[in-house]
Amino acid sequence: MAVFAWGAVFYGHSVYLDALQQTRGWSASLISSAILVFWFSTIPGTLFVGSLVDRRGAAPVLAFGAVTVGSGVVLLGQVAAPWQLFVVYALMGIGYPALGTAGISAALAPWFDRRFGLALGLALTGASLGGAVLPPLLVAVSADAGFATATAMVGAAMLALLLPAAALLAWRAGDDIGRRKSAAAPVSPPHATVAATLLRRPLFWRIAVGGALGLGAQVGFLAHQMPMLAPALGSNGAALSVTVVALSAAAGRLVVGYLSRRIDEAWLTVACYLAQAIGFFVLLQGNSAGVLYLGCAIAGFVVGAIVMLPPMLVRRAFGSDGFGRSYALVNVVLYVGAGLGPWLAGLLRDLTDGYAAALWLLAGMHLLGAAVLARRAQ
Repeated sequence: MAVFAWGAVFYGHSVYLDALQQTRGWSASLISSAILVFWFSTIPGTLFVGSLVDRRGAAPVLAFGAVTVGSGVVLLGQVAAPWQLFVVYALMGIGYPALGTAGISAALAPWFDRRFGLALGLALTGASLGGAVLPPLLVAVSADAGFATATAMVGAAMLALLLPAAALLAWRAGDDIGRRKSAAAPVSPPHATVAATLLRRPLFWRIAVGGALGLGAQVGFLAHQMPMLAPALGSNGAALSVTVVALSAAAGRLVVGYLSRRIDEAWLTVACYLAQAIGFFVLLQGNSAGVLYLGCAIAGFVVGAIVMLPPMLVRRAFGSDGFGRSYALVNVVLYVGAGLGPWLAGLLRDLTDGYAAALWLLAGMHLLGAAVLARRAQ
């Protein structure tokens, strides 16, 4: 799930943005608006995923994500008009939570208690593998055989591998055990009651808004990474920078998973936001390839942590009973931030004819998000 959710979508956005600019001649702000539609489309998807995992387990969620996202990636290489791009991104957005952190963390939550952070960190190492392999592969195949062939290959691989995995989850007795363990808890109140209770709590809004600012800053950078760095590094060098981010994230995710058992998750999140802001400041000084790769490595070290920590904050604050629904509500706000980050970065890129102003904005979002979550940790 993580390999394809991150490799073909989360990190893939910057590859698609760069390729669509080159092959279709569309502006960064237009494509960023489609990415905004993608993230807004994840909102109904994440609510659906949270409820479905609580009731049915991980197997149907995985199948739903494989079909919607896999088909969307295939169709992405075929778009010929902007309206088609928006439709395809909406399709991918609806299914993305089923493969991303929402689906993975909700599937793991019934199984782990004290070591949930470590388990989630290990599961999300697939994100680093996907980010290290799939974006450079997409760039290489696009150069040799065309963008449509590259997206068709990755989308078909997603369907071919994830649908059998969903069938395996449905067949394995362990999936039934996990559902029974979750169902063994006291009957939870209706979803509307849970939502009303959470929305009245200031703690919910501190976690959600702080997380949305941090995730929006991160996604804004990752969605524009290829076109941002390609003028200085070339297409292959920019693709390599995505690999640098993904590999750095693999190490950072394991470190944060270990530290989550010893440090309050809110303070850990604050530290991660500040670290990525430092990476952005290094990129702003990027007068050589070495400095740019260093900035990517610093920013990348906490990429996985910034995705991994919100479900940990939610679980610590609101418990594991009904985790899927609680995290789904937080995810609504997170995904709004994730959509606004790349959209604002794209607007600033077109307005200023460069990415310096966008990087300053994204760094500022991290600083504001850190300030919001620092109140949660007090």
